[in-house]
Amino acid sequence: MGDPLTERGLAGLRVIELGGGISAPMAGKLFADLGATVVKVEPPGGDPARGRGPFPYGNGGQEAPHPETSGTFLYLNANKRSLVLDLAQAAGRTSLEALVARGDLLLHDCHPREMKALGLEFERLSALNPRLVMVSITPFGLRGPYADYAGADLPLVHGGGLAWLAPDKSPPPERPPIRPFGQHALVQAGLHGAVAGLAACYDAARGGIGEHVEVSTFEVVAGLLCRHFAAYTYPGVVETRLGRNLTAPAAFFPCKDGSIYLIVVEQDQWERLVELMGNPAWALRPEFGSTDLRGVPATMEIIERRLAEWTIGWNVDTLFHACQVRRIGCGRVDTPARLMREPHLQARGFFRQQRHPAAGALAMPGPPYRLEAPWWALRTPAPELGEANRDAGEEPWRLFGGNRRRAPVSKALHGNGKPGRPLEGVRVLDLTWVWAGPYATQMLAFLGAEVIKVESARRPDLARRLNLFPEGLEPGLNRNGYFNQVGQDKRSVGINLSDPEGLALVKRLAGISDVVVSNFAIGVMERLGLGKEVLQAIKEDLIIATVSGYGEAGPYRHYLGYGPAMFPLAGLAAATGYEDDGEPQNLRIAYADPNAGIYLAFAVLAALEAKRRRGGGQVIDVSLWEAMICTGFEGWMGHALGHPPTRPMGNHDTRYAPHNLYRCRGEDAWVAVAVSDDAQWTALCTVLERPDLAADPNLRTAAGRKAQERMLDEILADWCGGQDKWAVTAGLQAVGVPAFPSLSNRELAENEHLAASGFLVRKRHPEVGVRTHTGVPWRMARRPDGVRNRAPLLGEHTDAVLSGLLGLAAREIARLRATGAIE
Repeated sequence: MGDPLTERGLAGLRVIELGGGISAPMAGKLFADLGATVVKVEPPGGDPARGRGPFPYGNGGQEAPHPETSGTFLYLNANKRSLVLDLAQAAGRTSLEALVARGDLLLHDCHPREMKALGLEFERLSALNPRLVMVSITPFGLRGPYADYAGADLPLVHGGGLAWLAPDKSPPPERPPIRPFGQHALVQAGLHGAVAGLAACYDAARGGIGEHVEVSTFEVVAGLLCRHFAAYTYPGVVETRLGRNLTAPAAFFPCKDGSIYLIVVEQDQWERLVELMGNPAWALRPEFGSTDLRGVPATMEIIERRLAEWTIGWNVDTLFHACQVRRIGCGRVDTPARLMREPHLQARGFFRQQRHPAAGALAMPGPPYRLEAPWWALRTPAPELGEANRDAGEEPWRLFGGNRRRAPVSKALHGNGKPGRPLEGVRVLDLTWVWAGPYATQMLAFLGAEVIKVESARRPDLARRLNLFPEGLEPGLNRNGYFNQVGQDKRSVGINLSDPEGLALVKRLAGISDVVVSNFAIGVMERLGLGKEVLQAIKEDLIIATVSGYGEAGPYRHYLGYGPAMFPLAGLAAATGYEDDGEPQNLRIAYADPNAGIYLAFAVLAALEAKRRRGGGQVIDVSLWEAMICTGFEGWMGHALGHPPTRPMGNHDTRYAPHNLYRCRGEDAWVAVAVSDDAQWTALCTVLERPDLAADPNLRTAAGRKAQERMLDEILADWCGGQDKWAVTAGLQAVGVPAFPSLSNRELAENEHLAASGFLVRKRHPEVGVRTHTGVPWRMARRPDGVRNRAPLLGEHTDAVLSGLLGLAAREIARLRATGAIE
C-alpha cells in the first residue's frame, strides 16, 4: 500500500479527453492536476481552445498569436498528453478504441449529432471495456425537446438563468441582462461532469460495471440558482435584474483609488458599520433600524447615497481591512495585477510558476483546494499539438503505462445484481449551513452518499430563516424554499453542539463516517471541540473538508467571506458590465458559493478514490476566493500574457461576432446569439436572407466579423425586434446557430425541456405541499439517479439515526431530549 502523503491522489487513473474548448478540458484538468494520466485526443487541427487566446501581448499593443500560446489552452491543459487522431478515419477510431480498452474514464463535450460519427456509442465502447465510464457533456442533454440544439456559453449562461439576474444593481429597463465575464456555463458543466464522472469511476472500480453519465449544461446552470429559483416556486416572485436585492447595503461604492463592494446581511453587521462611520445621525434613525426596513427601495436609495459620500474619503484597501476586522461583509474590486500582489494569496502560495517552451515563464492560478496530502501539482506545461504521437506509435494504450492487463475488481453489487448509486455505502457528516458547504454535500447526496446534517433550532441554518416562504403560509423553519432546495436527499438530526452530551454524539457519528464537512467561521470547529486533530484522533483515515471565504490559513483567514464579495475580489466584477460606462457589476446570486461547493465535492471524491486505492484520509481546505479565481481564469491568463485589464464588454466576446443579446417582441424579452465559426455565420446569413453578408469578403473570418461587430449587432437587433424569442431560437437552431432566450426563474420552473428531462422535481412536503425544485443535472444509464427524498424537517431523523447508527435505546433518546442535548 502506497503512502497517501507522497503518491498523487488520482495516480493510476486513466482518462481520455475528447472534444475541446472549455467543458471537457476543464473536467480533464481536475483529474490531471491530482495525478491521473490524461490523454487529450485532438483532431488534426487541434483543440479549438488553441485559437481562443488570449495570446502574448506585445508588438505595440497587439497580440502575437502563436499556435501554442493560447492562454485558455495553457491553463486548461497542463499535466496532459496530446495525441492527434483523425476520428473521421477508421485508423483514428481504431486508435481511440485501443485507448478505451485500457482506460477508466472517457470525457467528451461533443454535440449529440457528432457522437455516432466519432464512434462515441457507449454500448459499443462498453463492450471493449465493461468498466469504462463515459461522461458526455452536451448543451441540453441527450433527451428532451432541445437535445439537438447547438450550444455556446452565451446562450447557455442566459438560458440557465444565471445571466438573467445580472447586473445586480438595477439598470434602466432598456438595458439587457449581461453575462459574467468568462465562460461560466461551460466551466460549470466541466466541473459537474468531473464530479459525476469520478463518482462513477469510484463505483465501477468497486463493482466492475461502467457507466454512461450524461451532463446537461443547461441544467447545470439552472441548478446554480438555488434560492433564486425557489423565489418563484415558493413566494411567487419573478426575479430580474430590474428588481432590488433584499439586502441593503449590497452594492459597489466609490473610494479614492477604486471601488468596494459592501454587503450587510445581519443586524449586528449593520450596527458595526454604523459605528465605523462614526454613528452619523442619519444612520441612527428608526427607518434604518432593521434588516427588513433597510430592504425598502426608498430606504435603500438613501443608504447607498449616504454610504457613497462616506466611502469616497477612503482608500479602498484601508476600507476593506477596516470593515473586515469588524466582520462587515465587503470585497475590493480587484484586477489580476492587484491579485498578484495580494499578501494573503502569496502567504497561501496560491499562484504557481510554470515555464512553457513557447509562452515562457507564466504565473498560473494554483489549486482550487489546499490538500494536507499534497497531491495537486503543475508537473508539465500544456502539451504541444501531437507531442504524444511519437510515444504512442502503433500502440496508443502505452501512453497509460504498464502492460495490457487490468487489475481485477471485487463484485460489489446489490442483491438484484445491479449497481446502486455510485456513493452508496459512503457516510458524510454534514456540519455546514447556508450554501457553499450544503451545495457540496448535496452533490454527494445526489450521488448516493448518506448525508447526515447536524442542526439545531437554537441556532438554525440561515437557509431556514431567510425570507423565502410560501405565499399564504406563515413562516417556519421547515417552510423555507432555500433550505428545501439545497436540503434534498439529506437526513437531519437535531443535536445541540454546545451541550457536552450533544458534542459526544457528534463525535460518535464522526467515528462511523467517511467524510466530515464544515463551513463555520475559522476557529469555530476548534472551539466546539471538533478540530482537525480531534477528528483525526477519533478516526485516523477520516476525510475532513472545510470551506470558507479565505481558507483555513493565511492573514485573512478570520475575515468574513460572503459569496457576493468574492466575485469582485477575484477580478471578475471589473470585467463584467456594460461597455459604455465601464462600471463594475456583480451577479444577483452568490455565485462563489456553489462554485466553491462543486470544487469541494470533487476534492472529497478524489480523497475517497485515493483511500480506496491506497488507504489514508485527507484534509481539504477550500477558499471561495481561490476557487473563484480558478473559474474566472481567462482574465488572469490575459494578465499573465501581458494584457491590460479586461474592460466590461456586456454580452460581447473577445473574438467572436455576432455575439450578443437581442431584444425581441414582448416585455423584457431577449435572445442570445453566438456565432463562433464560419459555418454558423453562413447559416445565419441564410436565415437572415442576406446573401450580401455571406458574400462580403470582410466578413468571412472571425476577425473580420469582430471588426464589424457594431454593424452586425444593428442588423440582428432589427431582425429580432419584431419576432418572438422562441421563434428566433427555433429558426436559428434549425440551421445550427447557437441561440436561446434569456430566461427568468418562472420560465425555468415552467420549461418543457426541464420537465421532460426529469430535472424538475415535485415531491410532497408535509408543511409546504408539492413545490417545484431543481434536481440532479446528470443522468446515469446503468445506475439509479434523480432526487430520492424531499428536504428533511428539522431533526426529522434524530431518533432513527441515534438508534439505528449509534444503538441508543428509546429511553436514552428521551433522556437526551429532556436535557436539551438533542431535539
